[in-house]
Amino acid sequence: MKSITASRSFNICDEITEAASCINQLYPLTNFVACNSLKGYENIPFEEAMRKAKELFDARGFLPLSEYRAMYESGRISPADLNEAFRRHHRRKRRSAKPEPSQLSLSEMFDRTCKTGIVEIINKQLIKWCGAFLDQTQAQWAPIEKRSLYQFWKQSARHDQSLWWHGVKDFRKTVEALPENSEAALELQLKELEIHGENVAPYFRRHLIQLPGFASYLKWQQTDHLLNDLLSDYLAIRLHYEIVLSKLHALRYYKSQDLGLIRPILESETSKNNNCDPKSDDDYAPIWQEAYELNYRNRLLSKLVPESSKETADYHCQLVFCIDVRSEPLRRELEQRGPYSTYGFAGFFGMPMRLKELGSAFSLDLCPVLLKPEKQVKENARFNLDGRILSWQALKASALHVKKKVKSNLAGAFGLIDLLGLYSAFPLAAKTFFPSQTKKFIQTAERVITGSVDTELDLSSFSLQDKISLAEGAINGIGLSHFCKLIVLCGHKSSSVNNPFASSLDCGACGGNGGIFNARLAAEILNDKTVRAVLSTKGVDIEPDTVFIAAEHDTTTDNVRLFQPDSLDEEQQKIIERLKEDLELSGNAVRKKRSGTLPQSNFAPLNEPFERACDWAQTAPEWGLAGNAAFIAAPRDISSDTDLEGRVFLHSYDCNLDKENSVLELIMTAPLVVAQWINAQYYLSTVDNENFGSGTKTVHNVLGDFGVMSGAASDLRLGLPLQSITSPDGFGHEPMRLLAIIRARRSAIEMVLQKHSEIAQLVNNRWIRLVALEPEEMRFYELNPDGEWYQINTETGETEEETAANPLANGLRAGQTNATSILRKNHLADHKA
Repeated sequence: MKSITASRSFNICDEITEAASCINQLYPLTNFVACNSLKGYENIPFEEAMRKAKELFDARGFLPLSEYRAMYESGRISPADLNEAFRRHHRRKRRSAKPEPSQLSLSEMFDRTCKTGIVEIINKQLIKWCGAFLDQTQAQWAPIEKRSLYQFWKQSARHDQSLWWHGVKDFRKTVEALPENSEAALELQLKELEIHGENVAPYFRRHLIQLPGFASYLKWQQTDHLLNDLLSDYLAIRLHYEIVLSKLHALRYYKSQDLGLIRPILESETSKNNNCDPKSDDDYAPIWQEAYELNYRNRLLSKLVPESSKETADYHCQLVFCIDVRSEPLRRELEQRGPYSTYGFAGFFGMPMRLKELGSAFSLDLCPVLLKPEKQVKENARFNLDGRILSWQALKASALHVKKKVKSNLAGAFGLIDLLGLYSAFPLAAKTFFPSQTKKFIQTAERVITGSVDTELDLSSFSLQDKISLAEGAINGIGLSHFCKLIVLCGHKSSSVNNPFASSLDCGACGGNGGIFNARLAAEILNDKTVRAVLSTKGVDIEPDTVFIAAEHDTTTDNVRLFQPDSLDEEQQKIIERLKEDLELSGNAVRKKRSGTLPQSNFAPLNEPFERACDWAQTAPEWGLAGNAAFIAAPRDISSDTDLEGRVFLHSYDCNLDKENSVLELIMTAPLVVAQWINAQYYLSTVDNENFGSGTKTVHNVLGDFGVMSGAASDLRLGLPLQSITSPDGFGHEPMRLLAIIRARRSAIEMVLQKHSEIAQLVNNRWIRLVALEPEEMRFYELNPDGEWYQINTETGETEEETAANPLANGLRAGQTNATSILRKNHLADHKA
């Protein structure tokens, strides 16, 4: 008997796993890193994935056709781009399979045929119970021990009378009659609903997509914290509500509570009313999108310099920035002002760690979410002078805790208003009209109270071999072949207040945190004389007078703070003094260019970047990674003369130094994947913000300190707010799939793709457009879905195969056929408005 139960449980788990493949993990607000909400469909072509999104979520996968036509009229899409996209569309293998019919849940069928609203009732119940169970810090008390979601609900729901208003009289008895674990409950529920075999996973999927935000967060909890039963608990609760409410309406409309008998009737009635067969053959949005992306590809490639020709001997300082698109404008400005050589590398500098900051009770994982750090690093005060600062932090924490307790108390809240109302008005007015001055005043006051404390990192958990391995990986990954007297490792962070999505503006490579501690760790390890001595035996000869220092780039204000060590010689001191001046000038230039692109306040002083960084009412402190469109892995020389407009992830890579292609493999399997996540999140949040974004910030409501809802009760929002991607003047982000340009031999790239199927499917299914710059030929080649490389003519934007062998291309150039006319004719009737 035990073996049968185990077998059934195993099958239930498999069905849930298959059903949950349509959603991705949703990370909490503390490290809200970018992700592709449709990651489960990366194994099919992009165009087909967008059709799946339409079927499942009723989501839009492309911009409205009116947007594309407007871009055509403005010249953003040229006739040549459209013609090439048209040819690619017809050359691509057409799929003969029809879209799979979507299996509706019983509650959905009742809603469609009887207008009952069961799904809405179930969603409200699940929002309530999931919010209460998943809450981390907001609730003042927890009435029941939260052992599992199912047990928590089972014990709490017995006292819930909310379904009484919907006509359910004996809800408590139905809850008490359920089995003690969710998998057993699901087996009984599926039996009652008569859902069997291959229909189980699709049925579970229909329930998961009703609240994709909560389901995605539960999937993250289950994966990250190894809570295997969370999704099972969630589905068991949903199906119980569905059965109870469906029986109520079945008795009302069909005079029976046998759901197995009523289900075929509902299916028949629903199919009669469901005549929305998608006309994919008439939908030319993918062609317009292809032309849109081709236009950017052609413009970018025409600006790059394939052959490296610059000398590096005269550089006085090297600076390593994160590959983040916001670093590129500052790098360009800095390079133009002095003898500086800049590099791009993942912002955690290859130094994963779990950090415990001074005075903090929590630890932060400072590395990409793909990694789990093994080493703990603790920040300590030098000479143990941390008593005052720790006491101050404890006092602030206690005061906030008391304030929260009083505000949450019904009687105390009214007294608090009377006692502190006028007192609170003054700081509120100061924060509103003078945010930066108020922040400076508070910081100055805290420094007077706590004093200034220098801190150091405790690296006792790292062995010498650990340090050597990390140092060697960082040097090789960055591609440093020579060493100046001063090398700056520049992490980055963002500054904003009253912003639930603040972590999404920080460094994604550091798990949605600032990168300064990784930079400090890297600098300390690379300055270690013992580590350098061992590295020299491995062919990495760092000059004895080379010093690595850490820095932090604030992407909101474009200020760079240098962590200057005490031991600098006179020449290094001169270099760093000039660097400070040039960084200030470069930051001013970047701020000036960017200030006019952000949404503007009617109160002009609040439009300054330093005001935006601390304005509690600011909805758009910065654009973040909006505008990201390409990823370049190559020496800086090929792009240094080009204004990339802050739209490109720049990763340093020299294939001549990578004889075994190990660095190339690392770049394609880590930074490129993360860049694609970011790109996909921005793409989906832009083309359909309602389904894949988070709507306007003005109605956001933080739930349990882990997610955001719109209003008092909604699903957890999956992506970026409107203010991060749009402005009153239009889109702040151009939704395009990532263009990856790698200066490497095609054979080397193919080797990586053959070795890593998950990367190959991103390329083959057109989630990434991959272009190789052959180092010997100095020519660009694009890898098409058929696995063939085609040379790109940077003057015309066409590939060699299309130019030479495509008769349709020749006909179009001769004026025999016009793809634009075909597209516009097909849509004229439907889009006159």
